[in-house]
Amino acid sequence: MTSPSRQEVEHLHDRMMSHDPTATHDVFDTFMDPLIRSLRRYLGCSPDDANASAADAVFAYLRQPERFDARQSTLWNYLSQIARRRAHDSHRTRTAREKREKNPLTILEVHPPAPNNGLEGFVIAKQLLERLEERIKEAGLPQRDIAGIRVIVLHQGRVPAEEMADALGLSHLPPGERLHEVRRHTERLKRLLRSLYMEDSDVDS
Repeated sequence: MTSPSRQEVEHLHDRMMSHDPTATHDVFDTFMDPLIRSLRRYLGCSPDDANASAADAVFAYLRQPERFDARQSTLWNYLSQIARRRAHDSHRTRTAREKREKNPLTILEVHPPAPNNGLEGFVIAKQLLERLEERIKEAGLPQRDIAGIRVIVLHQGRVPAEEMADALGLSHLPPGERLHEVRRHTERLKRLLRSLYMEDSDVDS
């Protein structure tokens, strides 16, 4: 699909502002493929990242079409800017996470325990991570699961939603969906952590 013409874009926006019930589908159909191609060509995004960033941009517009001001920009440029910002944010988050995940203990330096945990909490968390390090490696866990487990251990189970979202690479999701996914993954990782801890205890006994 080719990039939409200026006339097509203006007409779509007029339909959105007049609450045309079919406009939402047409906006999605018109912009998704061109945005994905643009992100992959000019930013070198992976197919998944390009698709997620393009979808974020389109849905941001669909939720609040009135925020677009035709006097300042074309709708295509408006959506492209949002998509590129989301792609850059996703890349920065992923790069930071990958740096942390090279060593299961690096999060102790990057994200120290919450202040109310104090030095004792830091030492306990570090000891637990050290004890579980081999178990985690043997389990062959995905890197984002390892990052999530670190957050749980360092905060002694009281998991900050934003920090967990960052560790799991979920920061790009809309707030409601992000919170749902954080809760779901946190419970899953807590169960996994308990299983790893029990295996570690069995070896010691």
